[in-house]
Amino acid sequence: MKRGSRAHEGARAASCIGRRGRELARRGVSLGLACSIGVLASVPGALLGCSSEAEPGAGGQADAPAAERHTSWRRARVLVGDGRGGSLHVIDIEDEEVIAELDVGGPAALHATESGDYAVAAVADEVRIIRSGVAIVDHTDHIHIYKSPAKVLDLSLSGASPGAFVSREEWMSVFFDGSGQSGAPGQAVMIKEPSLNGESPEIVTLPPVDPHRGIAAPLGDAFLVSFPPEGEPGSLPLGLNVLGADGEIIEGVPSPCPGLSGQAAVGGEISFACDDGLLLVGRDGGAITARKLPYPSADARSFTLRSHIERTVLIGDFGGSTLIEIEPENGASRAFDFPAPVCHFALEPGRGEQVIVLAADGSVYELDLATSAIAARAAVVPAFQCDDAVRPGLALAPDYAYVTDPAGGDVHELQLGSLTITRSYHVGGAPSAVVMMGLNVRNVNIAPGAAHD
Repeated sequence: MKRGSRAHEGARAASCIGRRGRELARRGVSLGLACSIGVLASVPGALLGCSSEAEPGAGGQADAPAAERHTSWRRARVLVGDGRGGSLHVIDIEDEEVIAELDVGGPAALHATESGDYAVAAVADEVRIIRSGVAIVDHTDHIHIYKSPAKVLDLSLSGASPGAFVSREEWMSVFFDGSGQSGAPGQAVMIKEPSLNGESPEIVTLPPVDPHRGIAAPLGDAFLVSFPPEGEPGSLPLGLNVLGADGEIIEGVPSPCPGLSGQAAVGGEISFACDDGLLLVGRDGGAITARKLPYPSADARSFTLRSHIERTVLIGDFGGSTLIEIEPENGASRAFDFPAPVCHFALEPGRGEQVIVLAADGSVYELDLATSAIAARAAVVPAFQCDDAVRPGLALAPDYAYVTDPAGGDVHELQLGSLTITRSYHVGGAPSAVVMMGLNVRNVNIAPGAAHD
């Protein structure tokens, strides 16, 4: 398997875990055995304990101060898609190597589920599902990690132009945009994620609609499904309907959302980006609620929204080089400008205190939300255009960022804070799309002193 090469070597720092603890943790998980991560709030570090009769292997993160890292890093895997072919590479962060090479038949858009158990690869007119090979049992004050080989499931979904993907409340949805030219309708397919572990996955195929760049999202025991403006095939949606599991329309969301694109969950609501502001849809008992928040100005709009389970704000793009933060409670907002167009952005998955940006100048930026300042910047890949067919991608684990480099065939790992490249994985080809597997959004930040649901 291909291993990562270190960009620099530093002095080995003292760790509250100690060398023996690191070796035990590494060898236990790498053999696919259960590992327990204990979180002791009264101790300034996490105690890792695993058991195995095999000899400890070399490598690992021994040169990284363990007390400064989220314990979550041990379970994360990076899924990388080739921008010109169908190969997928799986990098295990703990093992520091490419542990699998899979194939999905063509260049794929990649998405990860909330649980981290699965990823989805949308390829032309087909969707494939990848099992991460990481399972987590949560015991509140510690978690057990189980690892097995990553694999592409036999299950395949077919439809014209798979587009928007949503993972929420144990459901994952894929919206097939359809095609006005071929006559293929738009259609939402919902999959109950836990059922993928059984022999008969629970799949709900909702009724077809006119072709458009749509979206579907679960909301309690119902589904929100978009519909297009009349007579405008291929357009962005005009609004949302509420459908039951039987596919029947229960009601329409009372507020329209022209140009709907992008969604993020915050609190008990789902926010959608529209031409004229953000639409927040929720439930009050059995009733659907909807309210609109205006943008801070009419000069731009958002197309992509991000949120974090430990924060009450939304982050959205707002023009080429600007991000905005909006407080859903009262609509208060602030803007953050960057020196180059923002191509990818996400909240650091641990505590959500920073926004990490990959910009068209090839640099990674770390925005500190507490100070509203760009705290760090590092040139990582050659400059590119945000709409390039094959372009660099960004994925985040607690404390670390992963940036694909199609020109060099590499995946670079950067330590957040300093934004130094700690290692690079050479996978060859043109690595482009990238997502993180193995990280459950509800326990991603199991670490001393961290909030935990």
